Amino acid sequence: MNIEAKGDFVPIALVELQQGEEIYSEGGLLVYADPTISFRTKWMTQGGIGGIIRRTASGIPFHMHVYTGPGYAAFSRSKPGEVRKLELQQGQTVEMVEHSLLLATNSVGYEPYLIRGAGLGGFRRLEGIWMDKLIGPGMVVYHGHGNILTFNLKEGESMDVDMGALLMKDPTVSAQPFSQQLGGGIMGSALSFSAIRLKGPGQVLLQTMDPRSQHSG
Repeated sequence: MNIEAKGDFVPIALVELQQGEEIYSEGGLLVYADPTISFRTKWMTQGGIGGIIRRTASGIPFHMHVYTGPGYAAFSRSKPGEVRKLELQQGQTVEMVEHSLLLATNSVGYEPYLIRGAGLGGFRRLEGIWMDKLIGPGMVVYHGHGNILTFNLKEGESMDVDMGALLMKDPTVSAQPFSQQLGGGIMGSALSFSAIRLKGPGQVLLQTMDPRSQHSG
């Protein structure tokens, strides 16, 4: 298998699959493929029916497309940014913001989960971001909106980020949502927004464009 990132402004991931090699991706990301490429549906059943309903209501895929070689296939998020690839060793895990994954080899485990926002009461359920827990071995290819920034947090070191800026983190990095108030008093609370406090140790990748403002999906 060979994977290349091509293009500058709106990049693609071009994959060359040998006979029988497989990758999976969200539906709607395929740009073009050789007619020798076949595909099938891979259902995401974590959390049972309730999990499927929650993900569907949040715009999160409950199935993936699996592509089988031989041949070439190209994938894109159709948004400005960077495309990078990461080779995961056996048992190695990264946690990536939903709708950032372009593709992964079929050996990579996929477990979505929700980081809830910091709203009050039941409004917490209306906020937050979905993450993809990706478990090796295998290759993952992802799209960062805008430019990708890398930070290596030491033990106990923390940083506050906007929810739209988080791209990927090591599982050793904790993510605690909080409400960022814009000043004091009633108006400061009314105009508050949810952010995330990330605490090391581990690596954090941020993106300089908020995909939510681009209606990406």
